[in-house]
Amino acid sequence: MRTLALLPALLFSAALMAQAPAPSLGDRVKAERPAVEKLMADLQYPEALKRAESLLPATKPVFDKTDNQTMVQSSAVYMDICQAYRMAVETADAAGQWEKALDYAKAAKAMSAESYAAIQDPFTKTAAYYTQAAARAKQVLEENDARIKELKGKSVLDPGERQELDLALGVEKELVDDTKWVKFFQTYLEVTKRETEAYDPLVKVMEGKLKGEADQIADYKAGKGDKLKWVEAVVSSPAYLEAQGDKAGKARFLYRLAVLDPESKKVQHQLDVLLGKVPASPVKAAKPARKGKKG
Repeated sequence: MRTLALLPALLFSAALMAQAPAPSLGDRVKAERPAVEKLMADLQYPEALKRAESLLPATKPVFDKTDNQTMVQSSAVYMDICQAYRMAVETADAAGQWEKALDYAKAAKAMSAESYAAIQDPFTKTAAYYTQAAARAKQVLEENDARIKELKGKSVLDPGERQELDLALGVEKELVDDTKWVKFFQTYLEVTKRETEAYDPLVKVMEGKLKGEADQIADYKAGKGDKLKWVEAVVSSPAYLEAQGDKAGKARFLYRLAVLDPESKKVQHQLDVLLGKVPASPVKAAKPARKGKKG
């Protein structure tokens, strides 16, 4: 998925994983996405939503703050769940289930915020620790640079020199490792923060759509606040449907009307016509003009 692609390979370092993990939710979301996208392309939005919802966990797992390893693991799990929620938002929006889409967007926003809040302080401190350790290792290597080069240049070392060089090589490795861990924890913080910020627009978009629709229904003169009358009026006006643009836009529009009024036969008929399930009502041919009588 998009988020995990931003993380370098070191995120999955064996040093932080006690054992090889089973396929994650993120893997399952990635595997399921082509089928969901195919359903979306075919305008089968409700079916796409069902597939997306099947990936959502029944309960939210507890974020384990025991140590850095458990926090990395919990953060990864939360990111996977948020990716599943993102797909659910996309499909619910298309299927006309705007209320669900808003709930899913809020859930993803809350989970990503919780994850970032949990790791922000400890990971910042850990990155600072490794930054200082790297600086100390670098200083030691710089102060002993000439001696280290001398030892490395010798073909034969006595026991004392061998021990001295091994210590220097250990410091070089420490510098590499410290630098790696600085990048690891800083990257995790950056990605998690970016994820937290990414869900806010989704929430605002869905809130805006629901408010705009509610305002239209409230202002409908023939039945203020009556959503069924509003749906009846809208679906009976070809101009509304044409204003939705392409076929996908029209499908989204009709699916939303079907959610507002599941019993509307007019809405279902329009959907069936759009999806090619039934033929469009034939246009009646105009009657020829009557010829005048011969004089």
